[in-house]
Amino acid sequence: MQPDNLERHLAAILAADMVGFSRSMSADEEGTLARLNRLLTEVVNPPIAAHGGRVFKTTGDGLLAEFPSVVAAVRCAAEVQVEMASRNAGESPGQRILFRIGINLGDVIRQGDDVFGDGVNIAARLEGLCRPGGITLSASAHEQVRDRVGQRFIDRGEHAVKNIARPIHVYDVDLSERGGPAPEAGMPPEAVRARRRRQRILASVIIAGTLAAGVLAIVTDLPQKLGLQGLASRVGGQQTGKSARATIAVLPFSNQSGDAQRDYFSDGITEDVINALGRFSGTQVTAYNAVRPYKDRNPANEEIVRELGVRYIVQGSVRLLAARLRVSVQLSDARTGTLLWSDRYEDDIGKVFEIQDRIVTNIVGALAVKLTRLEQKRAIAKPTDSLEAYDLVLRARALLNRVERSANLEARALLEKAIQLAPQYAEAYVVLSTAEYYRAAFGWVEDMEEAVRRSESLAKRALALDDPGAHARAYASLAATYALSQRLDEALRAADRALELNPSDYLSYDTRGAVLLWLGKIEEAIAAKETALRFNPRPEPGSAVGFALAYYIAERHREALALADAVLARAPENVFLHAVRAASLAQLGEMEDARRAAERVRALSPFFQVEVFGSRFINPAHRTKIQAGLRKAGL
Repeated sequence: MQPDNLERHLAAILAADMVGFSRSMSADEEGTLARLNRLLTEVVNPPIAAHGGRVFKTTGDGLLAEFPSVVAAVRCAAEVQVEMASRNAGESPGQRILFRIGINLGDVIRQGDDVFGDGVNIAARLEGLCRPGGITLSASAHEQVRDRVGQRFIDRGEHAVKNIARPIHVYDVDLSERGGPAPEAGMPPEAVRARRRRQRILASVIIAGTLAAGVLAIVTDLPQKLGLQGLASRVGGQQTGKSARATIAVLPFSNQSGDAQRDYFSDGITEDVINALGRFSGTQVTAYNAVRPYKDRNPANEEIVRELGVRYIVQGSVRLLAARLRVSVQLSDARTGTLLWSDRYEDDIGKVFEIQDRIVTNIVGALAVKLTRLEQKRAIAKPTDSLEAYDLVLRARALLNRVERSANLEARALLEKAIQLAPQYAEAYVVLSTAEYYRAAFGWVEDMEEAVRRSESLAKRALALDDPGAHARAYASLAATYALSQRLDEALRAADRALELNPSDYLSYDTRGAVLLWLGKIEEAIAAKETALRFNPRPEPGSAVGFALAYYIAERHREALALADAVLARAPENVFLHAVRAASLAQLGEMEDARRAAERVRALSPFFQVEVFGSRFINPAHRTKIQAGLRKAGL
């Protein structure tokens, strides 16, 4: 029965907070509080009252307010941000105070003067997704105001957020025409450039070190859709015949623990087995994100062979009850269905690394893979004696797979704890390096350069530890970090070193391809990208942009178009792929389609700048070539 003092109703909730509050407080507590209170009194609270809103909670660095309508909430937020932009115009970057504002329309519960419920929680999560100086709306709020407030909105797609069961569709309010900040205003210039580069070349290496980039939807038959003569066969058995390497797909181990929250553990074991198998020169192992779509499915062998082009399949299950761990594994010939080997391992949870080693050793033994002395040494290396640290790292990997700001914060806290428990655990430093790289690449940090320095330092710390199994991922993280900061020669060397240690690391192939692209070594870039495709026939949209650009610069416009079309089928909001598509169509003489593609670019990014696109090319002729195609399409 509902208490008498509870009232449920529909409301527009506004959540606002100050960017960089903790940093400012550590530098000047009294000054920060005085400035914040003055701004709340002069800039924030008056519009709230004027538009019929009511502040029901303050949070030290921000507030929550309730409005009778979304229109009122958005108009209030716009007034606040435009006024803040005006005040900040005369301040140095280090002295500016910026707010993030999230607005949601949802069902809430009022108890006295306080308000609770998912409607409030979602508004708070939207504020966390908001860019500094901006306003971010949920789909429910956007539906109420899209034709009523005279503002332009930018569709940012769906985002998974903490403690909310379903993804939230997010829209940004564009205030630039009213003198407010542009959608990327308030971010450091380096972070803006990183955000723009992210989708072009680095989405796949953002997750370097986690080897779990399946956070995006998948195109399952990309090599066939590309129409590249011979590429589909090179992904599969014909290539295997030439290289004599055993091509293996390790499907996600099923969680038999009876608790869905244990999925991270079975996923982590799957990933570790993939990483361990990939380090052998006699194997070619499909990337983890390429097999993730098979999770909780029972695909036919024919489907796996067609989509991944492998000869062997590893399947298994994990059961974790109390302190006991049971892992069942089988290896089969994908083409004939013949079971080659199976076994079940049951032991104390503390023996998890020994179980993994036995699984890997038995697989390579069943396939008669010859091991070098170094590979034998790596196979018996034990990462850490701390089971708790290992569990924390697996949890952190799962959080990083969400590629979301709040999840990144939570993951970093887990990793710091893992390092405290096991200071010599190299994998913890590698995953933390990746988390810092995410912060820089996605603009989730005010000081991008500091995040890059931390990422580099953590990767080098992992390399200094005696854990050869983690070194390949540490070099892959270094390669991604160097590429982000445009240290291209160093990025290339780090990627090459990662591939020496793990010849199946598709992320390093992909990073290598991106770096070679910007250096102007187009044919080498295409070769590296096509090699990455063998290990991951399902590239992420950001990786596909670099791939399509390489084809475009090589004047293989039909292949660039086919690649863009294939990936846009499941990532229709990727503006950079639409841009390459428009330029390719124009060069193919299909002008009507090119103009439509250009219109789609403008719809997704009203401030798209042709002169910026391709600016990372070292060779000016390559920049001119892609920009000429864009202009020919009508951009």
